[in-house]
Amino acid sequence: MDDDTVHISDSEEAQAATTRLVKVIETWAMKESQKSDYELSAFGAALASGIVAFHEISAKDCRSCPGLMSAVSRAQKHLTRQHQQFDSEIDKMHLKFAQEMEELDLKIIRDRKEFKNYLSSLLFAEEYNKLRKSVGALFEKLDAKANYREETSQTSSEAVPASAQ
Repeated sequence: MDDDTVHISDSEEAQAATTRLVKVIETWAMKESQKSDYELSAFGAALASGIVAFHEISAKDCRSCPGLMSAVSRAQKHLTRQHQQFDSEIDKMHLKFAQEMEELDLKIIRDRKEFKNYLSSLLFAEEYNKLRKSVGALFEKLDAKANYREETSQTSSEAVPASAQ
């Protein structure tokens, strides 16, 4: 094959199909981001799973899908709030258990149910922190793509910040 050969994956039709797919993902993400609490957390987990290669979405498609950015941002904020909530609960429990440990002279904490809640909160805080970081990184990638324009000249194919144009 010579340099003039157009590959299917580089064709305008393939790019149009990709753009349509990103629009479908945007619609799905917007619907999911309107849910509340645990379902919004589950949406964050789906985003963080990597099943959708968001890093492959072009800057042009990011700019044309503001709903996608909004949905990812909402999930990120929710995960951050959840992480902070569980982290705060853990801090309170640490103080309480430290006092109990002193009072009981390092004996086993008597209220096993409350200690199970403590352990459960530790697990949730860690999971929300992991999800928060993953979705945060995803949001930063998409935001960077959405805020930079690709220069379309014959001499350069580098991305140029929108503010420099």
